[in-house]
Amino acid sequence: MMGCKTNSLTCLQGGKPGLPVATATDSTATLNKLALATGGTEKSWYRCVFPFGIVSLVIGVAATCITFTINGPQMDIAKVVSVATLIFGVGLLVAALVCWRAKRERQRKKQQGEPVAVEQGAL
Repeated sequence: MMGCKTNSLTCLQGGKPGLPVATATDSTATLNKLALATGGTEKSWYRCVFPFGIVSLVIGVAATCITFTINGPQMDIAKVVSVATLIFGVGLLVAALVCWRAKRERQRKKQQGEPVAVEQGAL
């Protein structure tokens, strides 16, 4: 490590060139590439969550009706799982509804000409 005055990777490896160092990427460019690759669906994920919420809700309702109709000592776990599925489905539907209403409100503000805060997408 003689002659190294910085803490670079080459100096830390004893002067031997090694693996390339990853550089920080621009988050805007990364989000644009993601939008291009996914067709813009990363900002409308509620469209994907909504069908899963409906399916989960239907399965939860059916399983809850069946497990609470049949009484048996082994049905306790099935009852818990069926109610959890029902609650999960309702939760997905509520999340999709909240996101849809928030997006609709942002669009309404944008059409009225009010400034809208810049969205930062977390990946």
